[in-house]
Amino acid sequence: SIGRSLSLNFSVSQDLNISRNRTVFLLATLALDHNLTLSGGLQRTNDRDGLTFNATQSVPSEGGFGWRASLSQGDGQDGGQGELDYLGRYGQVAAGVYDVSNTRYGYASAMGSLVLMGGDVFAARQVNNGFAVVSTDGIAGVPVSLQNNPVGTTNSRGLLLVTPLNSYQSNKISIDPMDLPADVNLSRVNAEATPTDRAGTLVKFGITPIRAASIILVDEAGKALPLGSKVHLHGQHGEPALVGFDGAVYLDTLQPHNVLDVETPAGACRASFDYRKQGDGIPQIGPLTCHKVSP
Repeated sequence: SIGRSLSLNFSVSQDLNISRNRTVFLLATLALDHNLTLSGGLQRTNDRDGLTFNATQSVPSEGGFGWRASLSQGDGQDGGQGELDYLGRYGQVAAGVYDVSNTRYGYASAMGSLVLMGGDVFAARQVNNGFAVVSTDGIAGVPVSLQNNPVGTTNSRGLLLVTPLNSYQSNKISIDPMDLPADVNLSRVNAEATPTDRAGTLVKFGITPIRAASIILVDEAGKALPLGSKVHLHGQHGEPALVGFDGAVYLDTLQPHNVLDVETPAGACRASFDYRKQGDGIPQIGPLTCHKVSP
């Protein structure tokens, strides 16, 4: 190696039984910016000389175009070769021409993969390791990250193919809950996926829709219910919700028709209402009058 970019290689081989069978080879390689590599070689085999030149721009790992060209002269190998490559989201394609020593042809190739999982079909680059299909339970446009690096968003069916994953190892997959609708319940935002070699796993985050609303409660005189009043959904058990400022209470286990049982410092009261979804946000319902209940 000479510096950071240039390297030289010199080799000599000798047939110990036939003294004239000797090969001497010199190769110089220059690595430049933007994945560009230039190389030139000189070879002498017995009494024949050969010269080669190669230029290559590698395809970027994130995708894009690459190319390579080569020329050769001497030793019966006069001619050259050229190739253009493109790596996209759904695979890699290449096309080229070859013309050396009266042998001429063109060629083309394509590499990719099709994955059937989660009830959908995904086209992707060639899978040489593990993969995962992330499901957000039908919610589209949710950002997904692999090892904290963004890799895409879920499609219209709430699915995204994530590749490559390291097989037989834990791969951290996460979603951004800030892009979820307000009226859903999320059981987790991080998951560990451990696929086998060239196999996949389905990753779900337990996203379920909920009926939630901010409800304004007032007494029969139209005054907001006292702060700290306890609210139960009729027929449901568990900890009560508490009335906040201005008579507001948040509930997220509502039904199409709801009856609220409220305990206030002045006694019990009851209110009822029907739930109707309003866009993707949390609706505000009320003011609802809470009517006193006889002991």
